[in-house]
Amino acid sequence: STSNTHGGSLETTEPLQLPGSSLELYDRGQGAEGVVPVLTPYSVGRIHSVGQVFISKELLQMELTNYAIARGFNWKYLKNDSVRLTVRCNVSIFPWRLHASVVRGGPQFAIKSLNNIHTCGCDIMSDEHPRTSKKWVANAVKGKLVDKPTYRASEMMSDIRREYGICIPYHQAWWGKEVAVSSLYGDFRTSYHMLNWYSERALQSNPGSILSLEVDPETQRFKRFFICFEASAYGFKVGCRPMLFLDGTHIKQHRVQGVILAASALNGNNELFTVAYSIVDSETYDNWVWFLQNLKKALLSDRRIAFLSDRGRGLKEVIPDIFPNDHHGYCFQHIMQNFNDQCAGKYAAPFKKLLRKILQRIAYAVTEQEYEDAMMAMELNSSDDKEWVLRNDVEHWSHARFPG
Repeated sequence: STSNTHGGSLETTEPLQLPGSSLELYDRGQGAEGVVPVLTPYSVGRIHSVGQVFISKELLQMELTNYAIARGFNWKYLKNDSVRLTVRCNVSIFPWRLHASVVRGGPQFAIKSLNNIHTCGCDIMSDEHPRTSKKWVANAVKGKLVDKPTYRASEMMSDIRREYGICIPYHQAWWGKEVAVSSLYGDFRTSYHMLNWYSERALQSNPGSILSLEVDPETQRFKRFFICFEASAYGFKVGCRPMLFLDGTHIKQHRVQGVILAASALNGNNELFTVAYSIVDSETYDNWVWFLQNLKKALLSDRRIAFLSDRGRGLKEVIPDIFPNDHHGYCFQHIMQNFNDQCAGKYAAPFKKLLRKILQRIAYAVTEQEYEDAMMAMELNSSDDKEWVLRNDVEHWSHARFPG
C-alpha cells in the first residue's frame, strides 16, 4: 500500500512504479468531502486491478471520475446501491467495465472484477466532461484557494482547461469554489456562531480593543458587529493625520446581505489605514449612531478630527451629535455630481464645462479673496447656480470656508 502524507485516504495494492516511468508516486490531497485523491497525470493508473480497496464508496466514485477524466471517456451505472457498484463504458460496444462491493459490512469498497481495456479514449477531452461536478471542481482547486483566497471562478476555468484539458461552465466553477471554501473554512452561516469566541480571543491577544456584538433579542440572530483593535486606534493616534474617512459598502456575497461601515485614515505614505469597521444590516441613521459611538470609545482622543464622507444616510446629522467639537467635510466628487444633475446638466457642453471649472475654483480656493472671486464668477455666469452653492453647505467642502 502507498503512504499518504495527509492521513490516509485510499488503501490499494498499487505498485509504486507504473508503466512508462522509473518512479511515479501518487499525489493525494484533502478533498471537498473527506480526503480524496487529487487529479494528476497519474490518475490513469489509479483504477488498475482486482483487489483494490477504497475507504468508502464515495471515494471510489471520485476515483472513477478522476480516472474517466484522465482517460477521456465516460462511464454509466449498471448497479448503484449501498453494497455494490457496477459501471461500464458509456459506449456499450466498448469493453471497459468495473464491479465493486462492500467489504465486511463497510464502509470500505473493493474492486471484485475489472475489464480495464480501453478503445474509446480521448474523444471528450476538449469538451465539457459529463463527469465533472462542483465537488470535483472543489477538489481540483482547493490547494490553490489556500494559497490565493481571491482565486476567481474565471481563473479556475482557465486553469482547469490548461491542466486537465477539459472545459467547465462558469456556474460549475462558481459553485465549486463555494464548496471548496466551505470545506476549508467552514459554512459561512454557522461561522456567525463563532463571533463570541472570536471577540474573546481578540481581546486576549489585543487588550484595549473595542469589539461590540449585537444580536436580535427576539430571533437571536446576528444584528451587527463593531471592531476596532487597540493597535489600529494607536496607529491612528501616533501615525496618521487627524482625518477619518467614513463610508459604507454593500456586501457582494449574494447569500449574505448587509453593509460594511468603515472609518479609514491616511498613513504617512498616503495609504489607506483602516481604523475601525462594522458589519450591519443596512446603512441607516441608527447604525451610524451606533458605529460612531463605539468609535468614540475606541479613539479617546483629545485632538479635533476632520471627518470626510459622502453624506450617506444619517451621517450629516450623526457626526455633529456624536462629535460636536469636530469637523465634517463633504466629498467633492459627490458635490460635483449633484451640481451636474441639478444645475449644469441643463446647459450646452461648453457652458457646462465653464460652470464646472468655476465650482472647482470655489472648492479649492485657499484664501478668502480667491473664494470671493470664484463666487463672483459663478454669479456673473448664473445667479441660480450661485444660490445652489450657498444652499449646499459650502462651508463643508470649500477650503477657504472649511473650519477644520
